[in-house]
Amino acid sequence: MTKKNKSFHLKGAAKVAIFAVALVLTIAGCTIAGTRYTRSNADAAMKEINAEPNMILRVTESVQGDTLLNYGSENGDPVYDDDLGDGDISKDYYGDDTSGTAPGEIYDAVAPVNLTVTVDGRSYSLLTLAASVGEALREQNISIGAGDIVRGADLDSVPVNGMEVSVVRVKSDTRTEVTTIPYETVYVWDADMMEGEYSTLTKGKNGSITRTYTLIYEDGVLVSEVLSDETKVKKVDERIAYGSRSSFSNSRGERIDYTKCITCYGTAYIPDARWGYQTYVGERARPGVIAVDPDVIPIGTKVYIECPYSDIGDYGYAIAWDVGTHVVGNWVDLFVENMDEVMRWGARDVNVYILEDQSIDIFALRSDYFVFMDE
Repeated sequence: MTKKNKSFHLKGAAKVAIFAVALVLTIAGCTIAGTRYTRSNADAAMKEINAEPNMILRVTESVQGDTLLNYGSENGDPVYDDDLGDGDISKDYYGDDTSGTAPGEIYDAVAPVNLTVTVDGRSYSLLTLAASVGEALREQNISIGAGDIVRGADLDSVPVNGMEVSVVRVKSDTRTEVTTIPYETVYVWDADMMEGEYSTLTKGKNGSITRTYTLIYEDGVLVSEVLSDETKVKKVDERIAYGSRSSFSNSRGERIDYTKCITCYGTAYIPDARWGYQTYVGERARPGVIAVDPDVIPIGTKVYIECPYSDIGDYGYAIAWDVGTHVVGNWVDLFVENMDEVMRWGARDVNVYILEDQSIDIFALRSDYFVFMDE
């Protein structure tokens, strides 16, 4: 071998060495670039889905570097890991067997599904590999109350890409409404009570109607109000007894019970020459018989006549048995025995009390009572 050839071989070996070094540097640069690419894609995915703290995005060695898997951690702490070749790759989080797959290679894995979940006034974009909607919600620590409503899918439904699920919080409450029913006052007449007297027989008590309504709220909005109970308390009317009996004491100190008092123009009369002692009702005239206007004092009414003047006493007990052509309106004509009494009586106002007890014998009560004998 010549010196020239030896020099040529040395130059060739140097070129091979330089090429080998360049190749190693190129491979290292590609590896670094690949790692940065994976990290940048993961960051972009995080921003795109606006991940919440309890959402965990992870790039594993068992999938391509730009594929993101989303799941909830057991302790609630967020995990972000895109370091290829680090850790145990025999199984991924969901239990897929990756033992036959080398780092960086593709294996047959299920693609994550994107769900939109609206709950408690907020919406979330969720990537999940859960087998059911209920499982996907549980991964995000979203609890479903006994009365809550899930719309858009059943909890047992298999998640589908683009599915929109909303959780409606349902709460119930009650409202009570009380309506008062006022009692009424009923007056009961008592024949034994005097006018102006009152006595409470039954104390009044208000009644009431209590209505209870069940209110249903969905996400804080009232959606229904239903009458669920109604209780009635019956009112008790107040009963008050009252009297209408009136009485006064006459000049002799006797108590006179009456129902009505009429002020009348009072005159006196004696037997008529034409009719004698015959009265309108066929009974014989005598002291205690009076003539009246039947439209004012009905025939047969028993009365007591008071004379409010000191020069003459009361006419006393009387009965309306007679009438007269001149006796009209509030006028009474009192029978007396002779003309002297007629003149002494004259004409004056008198108080005519309608007796409460119409069964009494007025002639037996008169001090001047006597029996007329037939002529």
